Amino acid sequence: MMSATVYTLGQLAERLGATVRGAADKPISGLATLQEAGADQLSFLANAQYRKFLSGCQAGAVLLTAADAEGYAGNALVVGNPYLAYAELSHLFDRKPQALPGVHPTAVVAADAHVDASASIGAYAVIESGAQIAAGVTVGAQCVVGARSVIGEGGWLAPRVTLYHDVRIGKRVVIQSGAVIGGEGFGFANEKGVWQKIAQIGGVTIGDDVEIGANTTVDRGALSDTQIGNGVKLDNQIMIAHNVQI
Repeated sequence: MMSATVYTLGQLAERLGATVRGAADKPISGLATLQEAGADQLSFLANAQYRKFLSGCQAGAVLLTAADAEGYAGNALVVGNPYLAYAELSHLFDRKPQALPGVHPTAVVAADAHVDASASIGAYAVIESGAQIAAGVTVGAQCVVGARSVIGEGGWLAPRVTLYHDVRIGKRVVIQSGAVIGGEGFGFANEKGVWQKIAQIGGVTIGDDVEIGANTTVDRGALSDTQIGNGVKLDNQIMIAHNVQI
């Protein structure tokens, strides 16, 4: 899919600290695989098993190591790690809609919740009593942010994320749709075959720069908090039990 933004190879090289081989003024409007890239797109070679596609590649340019660039006749950006370079440039061509600051008129925000003026609160979202939403946070449509929960600067919640009460989230945390953070841990005491529920009175603490995949669940702690440290990345449909530390 094409991006609305166009960069020259020279501009991309400057951003990456890469060396241009070929036409520095070549316009690039998107990213694609070696097999599918067209004349206005940038591709990359990061795995040796795909080197067989390089000779027939129709890309406007390719991210290559110095060794691979030696045998390539087309335009190239020479970098030490093509996959890392691709990861960085992917954000330039990301077409994900950017939320605008403000609270949607259908959202419900408790009178004593704090929502920074730069945050975006989507349609039918619920922000409960005592919650704190920091600068630059996006809370998607139909999300629930429970009582006294905190979302740090630059956080992004996709639609339909649920945070129970007393969940503390650090800065720049990404949580995908359907995730549930702070649900009750599975705790029961047995007395003569009868199971008595144990109140889960801990919370969940999540560090900075964490990503949590779609439909993943993180249970609250029984007494102390379940803890997810800085930089942790969780894929979709993972279950993190109560009191786990990652």
